[in-house]
Amino acid sequence: MSKFPNKDPNSRGQIHTTCPFHDDNTSSFSINVEEGVFICGSSHCGIRGAFPLFYKLMENIDSWVEVFEDLKSKDPNYDLNEFFSADKGPRVSSIIINPFPEPPGIEPLGDIQFLQDRGITPEVCQRYGLVYGREGRHSGISIRSSIVAPVWDVDSVYKTFQVRYLSPNSPTRWLNPVGSPIQELLYGGHAIDPYAEFLWVVEGASDVWRMSTFGVQSVGLNTKEASPSQFNKIKSVCDTFKCQPVICLDGDAAVAPSAYEMSCNDILYINLAAFGFQPKIVTLNYSEDPGSLSYDRFLELQETL
Repeated sequence: MSKFPNKDPNSRGQIHTTCPFHDDNTSSFSINVEEGVFICGSSHCGIRGAFPLFYKLMENIDSWVEVFEDLKSKDPNYDLNEFFSADKGPRVSSIIINPFPEPPGIEPLGDIQFLQDRGITPEVCQRYGLVYGREGRHSGISIRSSIVAPVWDVDSVYKTFQVRYLSPNSPTRWLNPVGSPIQELLYGGHAIDPYAEFLWVVEGASDVWRMSTFGVQSVGLNTKEASPSQFNKIKSVCDTFKCQPVICLDGDAAVAPSAYEMSCNDILYINLAAFGFQPKIVTLNYSEDPGSLSYDRFLELQETL
């Protein structure tokens, strides 16, 4: 907001003004201050993206790693009175809930066999801010022997983290902190390439990492079903970036619980279609998931689009 003095968002949370990235006299620039996505409608510019790109350009930062470290560590110092008003009600979803673990409990990732087996490159690990959890408890859970993944919202405000346990003796593979707002967020939504033709909708964080190695833009629901908040975020991103949603859940999501019920794929398709999209579905074999696809198998699936 400090970059647009004397400009107030409209009822849809958007500011329309002159573009800060080219010599503009026609107010061709629009940014959604709730979701952080922006676009310039001028044929002379046409820039668009999520908030990290806006932040990077406005602050003249060269390194994406620096961008995401800044966005993870910044504390907006929210005025709680601002979020509790009679007309709009509480906006508690905007408040950071789960602080990210700090050293010595975490350290840079070394050679993690799980990541190597799935073809997750160091560049992808940097893009999503992955670190190794050595020890300690944070927000009610242990991070010992785990991959710790920060979770930003689409507006690029850090909200929570997830852990993927590496110990074979762990009773669970993935765990979210106590009070995590994970079901309201789109994992990976902060790092979407604005020029992507498709936005793949997958289940989990490791699916997003693997899709990224294929050069595919994706977001994770963290379950097989999207919440209303997640549907609204998908709509906002696809509307702004003019991309088409592609449903690619785990293979078992294509099977309905009974002959009288719909599969998770179908439910997601119908809800996205209700927003006016024409989503596509990539159906995996029952034992497949996006995070474990080989590159050759991915190319087969991509051809169906």
